[in-house]
Amino acid sequence: MYIFQEDIVVSRAVVFYSLSGNTREAAKDIARKLGISVFEIDLVKPLPKNTVRQMLVGGMQSTFGKKPKIKGVPDNIDYYDEIILGTPIWAGLPASPVNTFIRKYGVADKIHAVFTFSGGGDNDRCIAQLSKNLKNIKTQVALADKNSEMAKDNKDKLEKFIMDIK
Repeated sequence: MYIFQEDIVVSRAVVFYSLSGNTREAAKDIARKLGISVFEIDLVKPLPKNTVRQMLVGGMQSTFGKKPKIKGVPDNIDYYDEIILGTPIWAGLPASPVNTFIRKYGVADKIHAVFTFSGGGDNDRCIAQLSKNLKNIKTQVALADKNSEMAKDNKDKLEKFIMDIK
């Protein structure tokens, strides 16, 4: 979809990675409400099926800055003027597939909004890490894993986030 800003056409897309479905659900909601494209980052080599092993492997990848091979994002993603980025938080950091996406496609300057999901409330650390490389972040929202008590505020927070980026 095209957004007109002061007679300038701006195209937007939501790009996200999701392991448990939290980020996917929010990304689709954002894209639907804004009428924009949505792309899911996927791993070429999936994480283990066991939840504990997923946490160990994913956390280690994020902690040590690993960049696993990804798929699912079109090669012409740079066509979009603004990207809304969604990521789960692993070990207090953005999920490693998101880091791969940012580097592989060179889109750091196009990311203007970020939404994160955490089961442990370490969103501030994740946003601080992302902000080091994403200098154009104007809007952000920290959401809680759907199994967390803090998830009761997600709907209102997400609606405000969408209104702020409209």
